[in-house]
Amino acid sequence: MTGMETETARDKAMEEENTEQKKEREKKKRSRVKQVLADIAKQVDFWFGDVNLHKDRFLREQIEKSRDGYVDISLLVSFNKMKKLTTDGKLIARAVKSSSVVELDLEGTRIRRRQPLGEQPKDVDSRTVYVELLPKNVNHSWIERVFGKCGNVVYVSIPRYRTSGDPKGFAFVEFETKEQAEKAIEFLNNPPEEAPRKPGIFPKTVKNKPVPALNTSNSSVVEEKKKKKKKKSKIKKESNVQAAVETKEANTNATTEQVPKYKKT
Repeated sequence: MTGMETETARDKAMEEENTEQKKEREKKKRSRVKQVLADIAKQVDFWFGDVNLHKDRFLREQIEKSRDGYVDISLLVSFNKMKKLTTDGKLIARAVKSSSVVELDLEGTRIRRRQPLGEQPKDVDSRTVYVELLPKNVNHSWIERVFGKCGNVVYVSIPRYRTSGDPKGFAFVEFETKEQAEKAIEFLNNPPEEAPRKPGIFPKTVKNKPVPALNTSNSSVVEEKKKKKKKKSKIKKESNVQAAVETKEANTNATTEQVPKYKKT
C-alpha cells in the first residue's frame, strides 16, 4: 500500500468516525427534545387537570374570563416552572397536540380543557396526608418518588418561606384514594426496621393526628405550633415555681429545727 492509499484510507476512516459521531449527537439531541416535550405535556396536563385547577384560583379565573375557555399559550410561558423547560410557545403547542386533557385552537396559539371542570370532590381531606421532618431541599419529585410506593400521588403542596423561598420542612400530599392515604400514614408511623430514623431522610407524620385540609392557611399550622410551645412553656414554668416553693419550705423547716429552745428560769 502506497503512502497515498494509506492517507486515503485514513481520511475515509476519519470521515466514517465523524459520521458516527454526528449520528450519535443527533440521536442525543432527539432524545433531549423528546424528554422536554414529555415534561411540557405533563406540566400542562397537571395545570389544567381537575386536582390542580380546583386549587389554582389564578388559572381558573383566567379561564373563566375567556368566553370560549381558551387561554393564550404566552400565559403558560410566564410561569416559572415552564420557563425552566422552555419559553417557546410553538414547542408547547407541539407538546400538547396529543394530550387527552387539553386542546389547541386552530391557530395553535391558545389552549383550553377538553372537558368542563366539575365540582370539587368532598373527600380531599381524607385523601391528604400531612408530613414533616422533610429535607431542606425537598421538591415535588422527591415527594412523588417517596410516596409513590403507597399509591398515586395526585397533588403535592410544599409551603415555603416568602423571604427566602426555602421549604418550611413539612408538606401536604394528596393521594388518588383514601385507602392509599391510609397506607401512607401506616407506612410512615410504622416504618420497616431497615428504614433510617434520621430527620430529613424518612418523613414522619403524627399517628392518629387529624389531617389538615389543603385549603387551610399555613398560618393555622404555625398558630397550632405556637400554642403547643406556649403550653409546654407554661407547664415548665409552673413546675419550676412549685419546685422553688418546695425548696423554700424545706429550708424553713431545717432552720426551725436547728434553733435551740430556752426555758424560763
